[in-house]
Amino acid sequence: MTPESEGNRPQLVLIDGHSLAYRAFHALPATLATSRGELTNAVYGFTSMLLHVLQELQPAYLAVAFDVGKTFRHERFPEYKAHRAVMPDEMRYQLERIHQLLEAFRIPIFTLEGYEADDVLGTLSAQAEQQGMPTLIVTGDTDAFQLIDPLVRVMTSGRRFSDVVIYDEKAVLQRYGLRPHQLVDFKALIGDKSDNIPGVPGVGEKTATQLLQKYGTLENIYEHLDEITNARLRQALEEHREQAFLSKELARILRDAPITLQLDACRFAGYDRERVLELFRELEFRSLVSRLPAPAVPAGPTQLSIFPEEAAPAAQPVTLPPKPALGTYHLVQTEEELQELAKRLEKAPAVAFDTETTGLRPMEADLVGISLSNKAGEGYYIPVGHARGRQLSMETVRRLLHPVLANPHIPMVAHNAIYDLIILRRHGLEVQGPLFDTMIAEWLIDPASRNLGLKNLVWQRLGMEMTPITELIGSGKHQDSMANVPVEQAGPYAAADADMLLRLKPLQEAELKEKNLWHLFTEVEMPLVEVLADMEMAGIKLDVGTLEELDRELAARMWELEEEIYRMVGYRFNLQSSQQLSDALFVHLGLSAKGLKKTSAGKYSTSADVLEKLRDAHPVVDKILEHRQIAKIKSTYIETLPALVNPQTGRVHTSFNQTGTVTGRLSSSDPNLQNIPIRTPIGRRVREAFVAEEGWLLLSADYSQVELRILAHMTDDPQLVAAFQRGEDIHTFTASIIFRVPKEEVTPEMRRIAKTTNFAIIYGVTAYGLAQQTGMSNEEAAAFIRAYFQQYPRVKEYVERCKEQAAKMGYVETLLGRRRYFPELQAGQKIPAGLRAAAERMAINMPVQGTAADIIKIAMIRLHKALKEQGMRSRLLLQVHDELVLEVPAEEKEQAAHLVKDIMENAYPLKVPLKVDCQAGPNWGQMEPC
Repeated sequence: MTPESEGNRPQLVLIDGHSLAYRAFHALPATLATSRGELTNAVYGFTSMLLHVLQELQPAYLAVAFDVGKTFRHERFPEYKAHRAVMPDEMRYQLERIHQLLEAFRIPIFTLEGYEADDVLGTLSAQAEQQGMPTLIVTGDTDAFQLIDPLVRVMTSGRRFSDVVIYDEKAVLQRYGLRPHQLVDFKALIGDKSDNIPGVPGVGEKTATQLLQKYGTLENIYEHLDEITNARLRQALEEHREQAFLSKELARILRDAPITLQLDACRFAGYDRERVLELFRELEFRSLVSRLPAPAVPAGPTQLSIFPEEAAPAAQPVTLPPKPALGTYHLVQTEEELQELAKRLEKAPAVAFDTETTGLRPMEADLVGISLSNKAGEGYYIPVGHARGRQLSMETVRRLLHPVLANPHIPMVAHNAIYDLIILRRHGLEVQGPLFDTMIAEWLIDPASRNLGLKNLVWQRLGMEMTPITELIGSGKHQDSMANVPVEQAGPYAAADADMLLRLKPLQEAELKEKNLWHLFTEVEMPLVEVLADMEMAGIKLDVGTLEELDRELAARMWELEEEIYRMVGYRFNLQSSQQLSDALFVHLGLSAKGLKKTSAGKYSTSADVLEKLRDAHPVVDKILEHRQIAKIKSTYIETLPALVNPQTGRVHTSFNQTGTVTGRLSSSDPNLQNIPIRTPIGRRVREAFVAEEGWLLLSADYSQVELRILAHMTDDPQLVAAFQRGEDIHTFTASIIFRVPKEEVTPEMRRIAKTTNFAIIYGVTAYGLAQQTGMSNEEAAAFIRAYFQQYPRVKEYVERCKEQAAKMGYVETLLGRRRYFPELQAGQKIPAGLRAAAERMAINMPVQGTAADIIKIAMIRLHKALKEQGMRSRLLLQVHDELVLEVPAEEKEQAAHLVKDIMENAYPLKVPLKVDCQAGPNWGQMEPC
């Protein structure tokens, strides 16, 4: 699309504010909200469309119209839009936000008492047309299509809100088979349920189209009523003549409302960027900043840009001077300069550091440069690996910088410190001072934050826009390496990172202390950084031969399954095609689709959940599920793991993410080892490929029922606590007291249901959810949950207490004070019932799951320290859910097993004992108790 209209003539863009906002409100998820709980889906959608208009159309003139209440249509027909619900508060305050944004964008807003926004748009477009001005109307619905003519087009969102379609006369004719002006008559005949326009009963779209194609207008249809041979149609038209013309009156958009277009007032000549950015920060619209248009005349030097003003890339938005002012940044390119810097760093109350590298994998990337800051407002960049430019040797940097970084008394500040620690360690530099990681600090403060990147934090907390990395190295397939960026350009970019870390630290530290998170930060999360860095560097050995053999076996099994499936269905088809599979199951085999939803393609879903429900309907379903499971394991692990083996170490180095969950649990990636199924034969075979070095063993230590034990502690339920203290099988015990049978008479099925319920209660399960998991009816599941709470009344009290705290305080917390916020549950917040129920279930679960995460982190820190203090060669390799995996020399097996069991079982004092099961063996899949 070219800016402006054809031939680049100036055009007027008119936006239907109400319809666009409502369309966004209903099209975008209600979970789109700020970290404070302010719903922003309508504002975000509206703003995104506005930026699309500004970016793609670059309009010379721009205005927005809004509804202001009842109109002449209500007076003419009191039932007009009568069935529509009152505007929800969640929408009302978002409209206020939209008005604030429009004011900041300096875009005029038109309203007119007694008239709809459509009437305003119709009138303004007519007046623009009289002046020969082309007009584009941007709206969220199709009502404005009737306004289309040679000088008026309409842009509306498609099936997805982000899709846009522009309609002209030809497009309307193609879609409706009618010309734009006939759409008023069309709606007069068929009515409009959304506006409660009655139309003519019995006249559908097809009939209305045929009538208008033949007679042209509603008036002409009635003039030729005697020519209509369909008696029922003629009777309907005769009986509802008055209603038809009333409907046309209601549907017609006015083009002569009492309002005047003043083009000069609509001229778009720039916006208040500072105010827009302020609103974007409040609304947390970081992703939209890069889409802001450049001001016509820059108000000052480009903020944090590493290019001279005249050389700034045209595609980059020009920004206003920052608040606070930029720092002073230095390149360190000589030994003398580095010596002087080292002296300053030694005297600093804290030192911030960051690295520039050639890649995202710390075990493979090369170091390009180191940035440092000893006080806010200053930064230094030490280039060591650029392709060109004056820089220092790594040997010189190690000799002069190592004493500073390794000083245990100098506090160090970083962002995503694990990455930088590994990079520096691989290049001979150790960081020993107490750490402050700004990424982890922000995550603790706001665990639901969607963007913990340094540049986003600086923008949110300091109100400053930093240069994006893409300005230096590009993006996508054309992205270059940092090593190829000239030193003079990389310097200010990199030094600014270190500077900003020291500016962020005091703000985050104050908030951590205010929210009682300082102890958790300094005693758990920060010490864990070193542990995880060591684990990532250690990696784990992979037996590629085992995977290759398994791959051949599974490929053969998949072929067997495919042949069996084709035989059962009766013909061959593409098993990977969900549509063809749907036809095979529901059309050819005739399986019942009762209660199943259709996909956008009009076929019944064949998702895993659907197939699980159909297991008993036909034996082919089991085969399909097995085929899918094998295919997933093959693609996710067997085919990808060998490529992740580091060529230098011969091991797989997963990346541990401290900030990947809202509960505090660790996650891993490249590869994700947390999702390997452990209860299936294939999953165990995959684990067999993770092996120990020769002469070593893998040792696994797994907490037993840790979340249930934490639940017992938190609830202080007498029966639950006593059962754990006696060492009972908690699932058999639960089954015994609920089914009211002696423990020795508990059947495997009874125990299965009790086990499912024990764990499901922690996740706030509903009767429906428990029924789905156990096979009981909804009524039986509800009765079982009631019986469960009768036996464990303190558990019921805990559930209600979590809901109450979330509603009153807006958060729940773990035993160590880790918080998860639920602003949507606070009093006065109105959200859909389904979302509220889901949030309440998460509020019930978080204290338990989060405490389990805290406890295993404490165990990891103590174990890591103890292994070093005792001079053992055993080392931690993996943490997967409630399990720790170590690599131990064969001769240290007994000592390591005793040490890890003791530390894990005594990591935190609970009212019930923590229990750990230890196993060891040559690989992760073949282990024996130890």
